[in-house]
Amino acid sequence: KLFGMSNGSAGDNGKKEKEAATKAIKPRKAPIKVEPKVFFANERTFLAWMHISIILAGASIAILAFSEYENMGKQIYGLVMLPVAIAFIVYAMYQYTRRAYMIRNKLPGPYEDTVGPTVLGIMLMISITAQFAIKLMSMRNA
Repeated sequence: KLFGMSNGSAGDNGKKEKEAATKAIKPRKAPIKVEPKVFFANERTFLAWMHISIILAGASIAILAFSEYENMGKQIYGLVMLPVAIAFIVYAMYQYTRRAYMIRNKLPGPYEDTVGPTVLGIMLMISITAQFAIKLMSMRNA
């Protein structure tokens, strides 16, 4: 053997090594234990998302409550944030139930989600920009 290679053909040795490696890996017969901290981490993440959504919904409803009934601009100003808050709530519920199902059934990941928070962040930025534009329009008309 020179540098880990024998004098035989490389293709035969590669096959033999692969078969030996496949035979060496035995399936796990002992059950996988999921620690309680995994369930608590999922719940803690859910509560953090719900906290943000409640703040957004509360701000939206407060703006609606303090706006004059006749002033449509202020009502739209408050209504712009409400769909975003509802989207945050729906996303938090969906992710919590999906992750809880995966943890309960000991399914392999991926447990993270990169698309959802990005979409929600863009929605929030658009709603804040729309509120800013509504405020500018109402100041210009006043």
